[in-house]
Amino acid sequence: MKKWLRHIGLMMFFVCLAGTARGQEAALPLSPDAEALQQEIAARVAQFSDEFNQLLAVGKINLSVSSDMGVSKSIITAMEQRMQTLNLTYNQLDVKWNTYYQAQQMDIANSEDLMNMVARIEELKQTVKDTLDAKTQAVEAVSNFANADEFIMSQVNVYKQLYKKAYKLSLAEKLTPKLEKVKAKEQVIFGDLQTNYNQAKAACEIVPSLSKRMETLDEQFVIMKSVSEKVQALEYKPFIQRVKDYVLGVAAVAIILLFLNGMMTRFKAYREKVANLKKFGDIMNNNGKDNTYPTI
Repeated sequence: MKKWLRHIGLMMFFVCLAGTARGQEAALPLSPDAEALQQEIAARVAQFSDEFNQLLAVGKINLSVSSDMGVSKSIITAMEQRMQTLNLTYNQLDVKWNTYYQAQQMDIANSEDLMNMVARIEELKQTVKDTLDAKTQAVEAVSNFANADEFIMSQVNVYKQLYKKAYKLSLAEKLTPKLEKVKAKEQVIFGDLQTNYNQAKAACEIVPSLSKRMETLDEQFVIMKSVSEKVQALEYKPFIQRVKDYVLGVAAVAIILLFLNGMMTRFKAYREKVANLKKFGDIMNNNGKDNTYPTI
């Protein structure tokens, strides 16, 4: 029993001795070689930080497309190539950084300052990535807008011709099957038109500077929507019925104009009455320049 206790005591002594030695070793200053290595790592980490910051500065350049004309394909191509270059640069830099960090991970872990630098670089990397992703999305939005713009404007003349053709087909009953085909074709075109219009509106939310050009697309879309409704409403009617509809239409317009003219006449008379009352009030209150009226 005593021998066993002596054995346990010796083990505890050596454990305490080893712990004391490690504590003394940790308290000792770094060797010149270890200190030089940490300085070298710090310098390289700082260089990585500068490279990520440079990429962030380039990625933050404002993307603005302010024009009442369509966005040219050359501008979009230039934007897409620029973002491809920036994203490629980021990926290459990210790989280089991860490779270096993994190689120096043990030495970096021995320094709190180096660990703090690494943490800042990881935050910086995420900021750069988010910035480049946002710019890439904006360029895609501009490209989508340009495609929608081109399609919408290309349908302006198409709709003019569609309405003329549909109207002529509605004049004869035997042409009704062909009229229905034109209506079906118009519905397909308008479906594509609506899709492209919605695409352009969505792009404007991402890149607000496109809103100036969007005003033109809004106007054209409203016009073509109106034409679409007219085309779908066309149908064969006998000549007499067409004349009646025309006369009723003219009469309705005449009634509206007559009503508006009456309202304008009444409004004009009311304004004249108010003006006369004001003049009379001014006279009674001696507001004129020449006071020629007797007073009590």
